[in-house]
Amino acid sequence: MQEFFDLDTYLSLDPSQLADSVLHCPECGRDHNIPIKNVISGSGLLQLFPSLIKDISENITEVVGVVYDRQIEDKIKRRVIQPLHELGLSLVRVPLGQKGEILDASTAIGDEAAASLPDSVPLLISAGSGVISDLTKWIATQRKIPYILLGTAASMNAYTSITGSMSVGDVKTSKWLDPASAVLLDTDLLVSAPPQMTCAGIGDLLARNVANADWKLASLIRGVYFCSVPYQMMAPYQQSLLSGASALGSHDPRQMKNLADAILVSGYSMTVLNGETSPSSGAEHILSHFFDFQHHIFGLPKNLHGTQVGLASIITSAAYELLRELDITQLDIDEIEQRRLSEVAIKFDHRRVFGEHGVLFDKVVNQKRIPDVEFRKYIVGILNNWNRILDDISPYLLPSETIRRALEEAGGATKLVDIHRTEEEVIQALLYGSHYRPRYTILDLFWELGLFPDIVPEILKRAQV
Repeated sequence: MQEFFDLDTYLSLDPSQLADSVLHCPECGRDHNIPIKNVISGSGLLQLFPSLIKDISENITEVVGVVYDRQIEDKIKRRVIQPLHELGLSLVRVPLGQKGEILDASTAIGDEAAASLPDSVPLLISAGSGVISDLTKWIATQRKIPYILLGTAASMNAYTSITGSMSVGDVKTSKWLDPASAVLLDTDLLVSAPPQMTCAGIGDLLARNVANADWKLASLIRGVYFCSVPYQMMAPYQQSLLSGASALGSHDPRQMKNLADAILVSGYSMTVLNGETSPSSGAEHILSHFFDFQHHIFGLPKNLHGTQVGLASIITSAAYELLRELDITQLDIDEIEQRRLSEVAIKFDHRRVFGEHGVLFDKVVNQKRIPDVEFRKYIVGILNNWNRILDDISPYLLPSETIRRALEEAGGATKLVDIHRTEEEVIQALLYGSHYRPRYTILDLFWELGLFPDIVPEILKRAQV
């Protein structure tokens, strides 16, 4: 494993050079590890598989499993399985899901696939994007075998993450999983993906600013660990992304390589924290996960993860803009206390809106809630230090209009209708998202300051969604 001590040198490395490395961080004093041995982006990468497999283990002589979604079976046969056969690899197909149905990365599906995988399969190749990658990570971790991720779309940033976003029942949760032996983003495959998947990848990457602002906010208010290095790692890639959004929308091969590199480094930004997702997941991801919850519970339409995240990034950036314009130091502490809902009232409301699923929300609220006896002192601390807090989080934020413009240029979703949600359904996500996921974000702060629920319509108006 390569060792680095100098931050400037580390930040100058490309995704392939960052693989199998450790930074002894001068910012926070911790070690930032990337345990993935091989990470490559570019054209014609399928040719590398025989040598990669040999490097992983000299003893792999049996068939290799290829995990994919039945929805794109014809494409995988033509673009992945047949070329690998021609390279001399013996393959066993591991199709998941059903044609005509949206596949979910659930632990139930992953466990079933792991249990049915033949013992003769010593290594897995994931041929797909987000859901298939997460399921392959899960299956390989359960079976304790190595795996290679071959991305077929630039639709999300978790290829180089050591976590998987898995559904456990009706709840999406991050699971720490074994790292891939190799990650390959072949631009020949990426440019052939549906345009909406590329737009989803752009949306996932644009979450960076709100996510890091939320992470810094949680550090200042709740005392959680924070390091700016993951944010710095993505800086040059974001600038390229914003300036080349229109070319990405037309699947320009050169820009696709830039997008692939950005996706790989974005995944690293979580892996260097041992899988902690805070650098790439804040309030915007909470809204996206809540939209998924609405799909499971209320039957509302399901969208690509990054599509939801991109639109949610516009909304949450607008929320920050609105909060920064308010002089919250003038808020009445007595009124804030009076507006605060009791635990009993919150639980009653959860049952009213979500029925038996309300218990999921109760657990999260109990985990994050400041006890009543400590609440006044807690709020006074926020109000007294608010100007410093604003100064510290502001460098991480991006104007909501900048995010909107990039998504529009790429052809992505910028309106509620694009994700098949009404204003009322998005209001529900804003109000209850912080009760659904344990991460502290700006959504929690709005509740704590007594600004929710009244300010929500203003947030949506500012977001122009």
